[in-house]
Amino acid sequence: MSALLGQEQVDTSIVIEAPPEAVWEVLADSAQLADWVPAVEEVLACSPGGEEVGATRTCAAKLGRRSGTMVERCVEFIPMTRIAYIVDDESFGMRRMFDHYGFALDLDGSRSARTKVTLRTFYTPRSPVYSVTNRLVMRRQFRGVCRGILEGLKSSTEARCVSSQGRSRSLSASRPAGDRLPGAGDDRGQRSGCDVR
Repeated sequence: MSALLGQEQVDTSIVIEAPPEAVWEVLADSAQLADWVPAVEEVLACSPGGEEVGATRTCAAKLGRRSGTMVERCVEFIPMTRIAYIVDDESFGMRRMFDHYGFALDLDGSRSARTKVTLRTFYTPRSPVYSVTNRLVMRRQFRGVCRGILEGLKSSTEARCVSSQGRSRSLSASRPAGDRLPGAGDDRGQRSGCDVR
C-alpha cells in the first residue's frame, strides 16, 4: 500500500539511457537536487545519513516568479525501484488548495542499459472551486513541471555516465597492457550503459 494519500493527478514518463543503478545514484543524493530539478535553487538542509524513509530535505525553490521554500519527507524507499516524498511544509500556498501533496518516482529497468522513469504527482483539491481550478489550470502546469524534472534527471544521469566511461577509458589506457584492471578494454567487466561508482 502506498504511503501517498492524495489522488493521483499527473503521470509522466521518460526513458534514460542508463541502468537503474545510475539513475538511483542521482535520486538518492538530495544534496545534488539543484543540479537537475529546475525549480530548486539550493538545498538548504538534508539528512546527513542520506535518503531513507523519514529523511527530510529543505529546498529554496522558485515556482514561476515566486521564490520560497519546501520541506519534503521521504515516505517510500525501495532501492532501484521507487522513491516517494510528501511535502510537510511550503511557502507557496499549495497546502491552502490541496491536501496530501506528494510525489513518487518509479524505475523500470527491465532493459539493463535503459531505465524508464515515471514521475507521479498526488494531491487532493480542498474544495469544489479548487477542483475546477485544478482541472482547468493546475494539472497542466504540474505536467510541465514534471516534464522539466524528468528531462533534468535524464540529462544529469546520462552526463554522469559519459563522464564515468571517460574516466574508465583513461585509466585503462594509462596502465601497461599486462597491468590492466580485470575487464578493462572489453565488455565483460563493465556494467551495461554506465559504470556506477
